[in-house]
Amino acid sequence: MSKKENIWELIKRLDEQAGAFNMNLHKANHLFDSAAKETSRVMDKHQRDLHKTIVKLQKALRKFSKEKDEKEKKGNKRADG
Repeated sequence: MSKKENIWELIKRLDEQAGAFNMNLHKANHLFDSAAKETSRVMDKHQRDLHKTIVKLQKALRKFSKEKDEKEKKGNKRADG
């Protein structure tokens, strides 16, 4: 068993533990902020990449649709002629 501590020793130990807790809390907050910034940066990059891909897909679909329409028109002209 541990020895009995008087009130001043308990206060001193409490102060040391509170200091260590605050230091670790500060470190955790700093790490959290760093992680949040990095996560935000990565998510922004993914969002930009996704938007670029969507734009390319839209262009490809327009081109595909236009080519399909032209083929259908040519096919209809041949069938009519």
